[in-house]
Amino acid sequence: MSRCRLIYKSTSTAEVVSNKTLRNLEQRASDNNKRKGITGLLVLTGNEFLQVLEGGAADVTHLFGQICSDSRHHGLELITFELEVLPLFNEWGMRLVDLYDLPGDKRALISQKYAGKDGEICVPNDPHLVYAFLLDAKHVCTSTPWRDRDSLSASDAANQNR
Repeated sequence: MSRCRLIYKSTSTAEVVSNKTLRNLEQRASDNNKRKGITGLLVLTGNEFLQVLEGGAADVTHLFGQICSDSRHHGLELITFELEVLPLFNEWGMRLVDLYDLPGDKRALISQKYAGKDGEICVPNDPHLVYAFLLDAKHVCTSTPWRDRDSLSASDAANQNR
């Protein structure tokens, strides 16, 4: 089966940006993607989404078709589509990084590299910088112990903090 990588960006509607809605979206997407062998990362900065999807070409392109018709975002722009790739984002069925919610030191690092106007973190326009941006977001994901604690029960978290 041919593996591919697809990267796109879009602008979210106001309804999507609530933390609860985003976490629900992440969980459903992760579960659905795992069943289909799709992996990826979804980055939210302000109201802009950047997403990378990797997996079988037929499954990824079918999913992208569904994403294109999703009313929760607009201005969708395909950045890259590559066939025969080695996976770079295969740790999760889908992982969400909301750059606004990052701890100060991690947000400052990303902001320093990718700041746009008024200090906001912006998705780069250059495809090579988009890859760097996604890999930086991936690094932030793999070093987020606060995120893993969110999924623990209160007693598990208390035991972990001892």
